[in-house]
Amino acid sequence: MIIKNRQSLELSYIPKKVYCRDRELNQLSILMEGRGKAVVSGDTGTGKTLLARYFSKENVYVNCFINKSEHAVLETILSQVRPRFNPAGMPSRKLWDQLDSEKTIILDEVEGIIVDDLNHFLYTLSRLPEQGKKLRYIAITRDADMLRHIIHDDATWSTFAEKAVVQLKPYTYEQIMEILQHRVDEAFYPDTIDEETLSLIADISVESPGHMRTAVDLLRNSALIAEKKGFSVVSPEIVREANLDTFMGDLGLLSKDQLFALLPVAVVCKRKAYATVEEILDVYRVQCENHGLKPDENQFMRNLDYLEKQGMVHRRENMYTVLYSPASILVEEIEKDLQLS
Repeated sequence: MIIKNRQSLELSYIPKKVYCRDRELNQLSILMEGRGKAVVSGDTGTGKTLLARYFSKENVYVNCFINKSEHAVLETILSQVRPRFNPAGMPSRKLWDQLDSEKTIILDEVEGIIVDDLNHFLYTLSRLPEQGKKLRYIAITRDADMLRHIIHDDATWSTFAEKAVVQLKPYTYEQIMEILQHRVDEAFYPDTIDEETLSLIADISVESPGHMRTAVDLLRNSALIAEKKGFSVVSPEIVREANLDTFMGDLGLLSKDQLFALLPVAVVCKRKAYATVEEILDVYRVQCENHGLKPDENQFMRNLDYLEKQGMVHRRENMYTVLYSPASILVEEIEKDLQLS
């Protein structure tokens, strides 16, 4: 067995501590204590929803891409703060009158509210405390500047979010590694995944638009695949299998020399997460000898640089790896294309 706590590997899981977001959490705390409102902005996978739900354990959560109208959002809020209240047939104006809560309202993907409703909803929401209503809110958006452009009204923006934006930058490789290690400590049995394999997951995630979402998904799915196969550890090849993409369709675009540069990387990576330049060159020299070719290491390295620029290999310091396919499958496909098998 590899997984001891499946819940810790779910995207909805709220850990006991949010790592690598101390500054942003402090900023959010100051805004909520002082003004009772904040806008959390950042790309997909930067931990916006996690930060908001971690900060406010007692919250009312609404996904505005699912509940797109002002009326739908209000009904969803009231269903949580006043579960016995029946809003059937009531206009939005009457629903606003019922809105009063000690809980923090989290408006996830707030830009999902239809444009015709967005301005009125946000303006009214931000003015409720002036009417003596107990209301605190955290709005979540992928891009605060884009949201301001959509609102296109200075008065609405001023009351809703002026000087209240908490901006989350994408996680760095080092931060992803730290968070992954904490997830592993919570979710995995000891000695079931090593640091190099975690590093591979982090590298894949940095290259992904999903970042931390990708990292957690890969960690969970890799463990599930390994368990299903009866393995006691998560290997780099299992991670690549969990991340399998349409990468190999691009092999037909490579020249023979470029394929010959990719092959040694894949050969070494069949047994490990990363291949050093020395290991790659050793395999390259053997291949040249086996096929009666004269090694040209300068040209080989130029081809390797090209493969890196094309995203077909990934470099970490002086090591290379493949991210989007199990290396064993990649070797088979390259050999087939080179007619070496």
